[in-house]
Amino acid sequence: VLDPHGEALYVRDEHTGEFWSPLPGPVTEPGTYEARHGFGYIRFRHVSRELGQDVCLFVPRSDPVKIIRLRLTNRGEKPKRLSLFCYQRLVLGEIPELSGRFVVSEYDSAAGAILARNRFADGFADGLVFAAPVAPEAVKSVYFSADRAAFIGHWGTPARPAALCGAAALDGRTGAGLDPCAAFQLVFELAPGEILNCSFLLGETGSVGEIRKLIQRYRANGAIEDALEEVSAFWRDTLSAVRIETPVPAIDLMVNGWLAYQNLACRLWGRSAFYQSGGAFGFRDQLQDAAALVYLRPELTRQQILLHAAHQFVEGDVLHWWHPEPVEQGLRTRFSDDLLWLPYVTAFYVRTTGDWSVLGEPARFIKARQLEDGQDEAYLKPKASRLSADVYEHCCRALDRSLTQGPHDLPLMGTGDWNDGMNRVGRKGRGESVWMGFFLHHIIEAFLPLCERRADCERIQRYRAYREHLRTALNEAGWDGEWYRRAYYDDGAPLGSRNSDECKIDALAQSWAVISKAAPHERAVQAMDAVESYLISDQDRLIRLLTPPFDQTPHDPGYIKGYVPGVRENGGQYTHAALWVVRAMAELGRNNRAAELLGMLNPINHARTPEEVAIYQVEPYVVAADIYGAAPHIGRGGWTWYTGSAGWMYRVALESVLGFTLINGDTLLLKPCVPDSWTGFSLSYRLADGETRYDIQVQNRTGKATSITALTIDERPGRIEHGTAHVPLLRDGAGHRIYVVLG
Repeated sequence: VLDPHGEALYVRDEHTGEFWSPLPGPVTEPGTYEARHGFGYIRFRHVSRELGQDVCLFVPRSDPVKIIRLRLTNRGEKPKRLSLFCYQRLVLGEIPELSGRFVVSEYDSAAGAILARNRFADGFADGLVFAAPVAPEAVKSVYFSADRAAFIGHWGTPARPAALCGAAALDGRTGAGLDPCAAFQLVFELAPGEILNCSFLLGETGSVGEIRKLIQRYRANGAIEDALEEVSAFWRDTLSAVRIETPVPAIDLMVNGWLAYQNLACRLWGRSAFYQSGGAFGFRDQLQDAAALVYLRPELTRQQILLHAAHQFVEGDVLHWWHPEPVEQGLRTRFSDDLLWLPYVTAFYVRTTGDWSVLGEPARFIKARQLEDGQDEAYLKPKASRLSADVYEHCCRALDRSLTQGPHDLPLMGTGDWNDGMNRVGRKGRGESVWMGFFLHHIIEAFLPLCERRADCERIQRYRAYREHLRTALNEAGWDGEWYRRAYYDDGAPLGSRNSDECKIDALAQSWAVISKAAPHERAVQAMDAVESYLISDQDRLIRLLTPPFDQTPHDPGYIKGYVPGVRENGGQYTHAALWVVRAMAELGRNNRAAELLGMLNPINHARTPEEVAIYQVEPYVVAADIYGAAPHIGRGGWTWYTGSAGWMYRVALESVLGFTLINGDTLLLKPCVPDSWTGFSLSYRLADGETRYDIQVQNRTGKATSITALTIDERPGRIEHGTAHVPLLRDGAGHRIYVVLG
């Protein structure tokens, strides 16, 4: 409901006493505030009262500190006497009103910094926090306070803080029992045409000595500019490994930067955003995110596999999510799909990179008490087990535990199967998941080559037998006549059936029936036709997860029923699943529709006009997890930034539509599924050696983009098999030109 200003900057004219913010809040001035979002930084520009104001916020590559750099330019003809205020509320816990009572602050004169620590923190915030200005010599006076009551005032607000409404300087209070904050006031003169550059630091380390060294480093001449350039250079290098140019600039903008940036900066590193500020790793979540980095930073995909393998229990199940060190606590559950993402991503990584060595990497198991009968989950602190095994064995334990069968010979659903909200469909241990059947079928198919490489004959035989039996069950008990069912409740009632009162059809089962190739072709076509008829709304420009939403049904699917009908998983667009619909369309060869639906999901296309912005209401440069599907909020976005949809949109655009994949690290495959209306596109791929680059030109001269008719590699004919171009990858540090003709 609110986005309160826990941080703020203010400028005060000491001659008039008037004050305002160089940022678009909490005290705005007339005129334009320009917000420019870049990779690794955000800049705000504003001009008012003959004063140019430029604020840049960023975090250095290696240091635990946020930097707020401010540049003020006197554009007038008279000198100005100004005060610059920086205010940051210190929470250091979960709830400010509770944790603030335990925060102790002090002023370190050697560092010129406010230090603060919550001595009763439980591991989440037990470091030493510091805040400090980096001011030029032109600033003659610096004042501070760690007392938020003194800065804001008992009856004030961030829009009208007491400290700015009076002439007195900040009071210098620190200590225990305060409502804690870090507030600084810098007083200075600014001559006509003069520019003042200053910065504010906010960070956390383990000791006072580390803080002093860190502050000293950034007070050195040019250090902050160097740090900003290092950040920019990192993102330029990382995001330029794959570059595309298509007839649709909105696709290019997302694939050439914003999707990978959202995926790596927010999902893998920050693990925090406005809608969820948890900081935890999700077992299924970050594994999927890391899969999308295999083309840009494959070593990060590998690291994520090893990290997740080390959070698997001896019994084969995993932590649904966990907070990393120093907390190392997480949730043990009965979710059925979490553990399967480990073999899924491992098989994908090995197939793509050819790095078989990851299978031999050792990883410990963890141990903790098992869930009791009737207990769905437990938040606990596991211990390191003495038992460890290689990644291959970790993957096999996940698969072995998942080869379950219910009354219809389908996998048991447990307390959720990717859709966490369906947590009571199979809570009693008899409910089954059709989607899990398709997902498991797909994983076994992808993982069997790894078993064959290991000559693991017993598992090969067992996995193949289960897969064949599962395919039969999916096409008997899973098929509903016109589409595939979603699941079976504990009492045997079908979910996602034309006979269901609510949730008659669900997108997950239909898309994965195609992706897994477990459905016969005619049924795959029929299932996706049903998605077109019931779940895709061209008018509303969204792809619903299911319909009709849960509302009055006597069955209890879980907490999904608590969402307002048409919101989030309950009948709205869940972009993650909607992208699987796009992939399934491409798998069926529906090239025009696949690209059209990808454009429908692109956030840029939801904010092209003021009217669209008024409906969408969220950032147009990052993916939103949700698009609401019920009046009066149809088309409104929600849960931006922190969503796995970014990684999947990157993969679907690159792999499914542009048809770009890698095999064994030594072959580039091209099988475009682009619209007939495209005249062509280009793609540039830089190998992990940093030097070798492949520049690909795809031409569609006839307006029929259904197959490849010609391929040349460095002006020599190339190999085309089953409509796919095979390009050998040479790590020779040279550039190579690939020319493809569609027809």
